[in-house]
Amino acid sequence: MAGTTEIQYQMKAEAPTFLSTLPQELPVDQAVRDALPLGTRALSAHKLGESAWSFTAKIEAVDGDGRPTPYFLKYVSGEMGLEQLRGEFMGMEALHRAAPNFVPKPMGWGKLKDIMPLRHFILVEYKEFTQGMLPDPVRLGARVAEMHQSPQSKSPTGMFGFPVQTYDGSRLQAIDWDKSWTSFFRKLLDKAYVQDVGTNGVWDELEAAYRRVQSHIIPRLVGALEKEGRVVEPVLIHGDMWDGNVGTEAGTGDPWIYDCAAYYGHNEMELGIWRAERHGLRAEVYRSEYRRNCRPSEPEEEWDDRNRLYSAKTNFMHSACFRGSPSRQQVLDDFKYLLDKYGVGEEDEEQQQP
Repeated sequence: MAGTTEIQYQMKAEAPTFLSTLPQELPVDQAVRDALPLGTRALSAHKLGESAWSFTAKIEAVDGDGRPTPYFLKYVSGEMGLEQLRGEFMGMEALHRAAPNFVPKPMGWGKLKDIMPLRHFILVEYKEFTQGMLPDPVRLGARVAEMHQSPQSKSPTGMFGFPVQTYDGSRLQAIDWDKSWTSFFRKLLDKAYVQDVGTNGVWDELEAAYRRVQSHIIPRLVGALEKEGRVVEPVLIHGDMWDGNVGTEAGTGDPWIYDCAAYYGHNEMELGIWRAERHGLRAEVYRSEYRRNCRPSEPEEEWDDRNRLYSAKTNFMHSACFRGSPSRQQVLDDFKYLLDKYGVGEEDEEQQQP
């Protein structure tokens, strides 16, 4: 993956250029038609929603009996597109097996045959959502907890990670298999931080706080989950469950999730993104409804501190994608809070030096 980061940023820079030139209606590539269920006929595809790194559309189609059967389509460009959509497809497949009443069924993915410069696609079952409506906290909390507690959410290896590379949007995640959640989280956070620095440069104050979080806070706060006989069971998480990736189905009011960044992790990691100031799901009621259905890990009294720490990953990722994002300041504020609460100062960092 030596050139991955350069390719990634090139792709993000190029995407708006060609995406802005695409019409509201576009041809349905033959590779997409081949991925449709037998007997299904695609009629047209119309632009749907906005994305910084992909083109999304709704396919109007009819099944073998002539009944309307729409599908959600995503086209992407760039050298990383195939790897990104492979991870998304396999993640959605695994999530759908664990929670078929919460995750739309992925239908296919692969290389396009006809449309350029777009190169790859993913095809997913379509759900009609009520626009601008946040999900019901009671229903969402119950569905997320049910998914995490499903037997189908258990890691096939008993370890943390995922069998193929997955991405948080267009950002690379460190998800190689690891037996320890503490070790896995340290690497996951570090990859996010490195990408943030690649976009925004080194901020000395944040760098110093980050080093102390890695050397002291993670071993103390996350490490406590794996001490005194305690074990963290890896479960399948969506990985990017923000407002824009959760929809409320029109007519039923049921929540559905899509556009995953999946891996097997600590179930509480799923809720780190709900703390971000930029999201409507930051309201405490969403976290409390989840806890009502899934009891916090021990030490239970440190749940909120873990949630604050877990939010750093998503905030680093946002900052890595959007230069100058205020989420970088939020990370620093959260790190300062944790360092102060757990009594970690600069002298502690110095004691760690060889």
